[in-house]
Amino acid sequence: MDERGNVAAENFQTNQQGVFAAGDMRTGQSLVVRCINEGRECARAIDEYLMGNTNLEAKANSLMLSA
Repeated sequence: MDERGNVAAENFQTNQQGVFAAGDMRTGQSLVVRCINEGRECARAIDEYLMGNTNLEAKANSLMLSA
């Protein structure tokens, strides 16, 4: 847990191997748009953890395409 009582996670991974956290669990209550983004980024981190790499689009890449 962090100082605010949320699940602490680095790159969405908790201190328990193979356990990931995103959205309100990791950042506290927030806007649904932020939580959707957290879920996508967490899915990317999980894919990389399981497969060793990922083909899922990163946040920085998707933001560049929409600009």
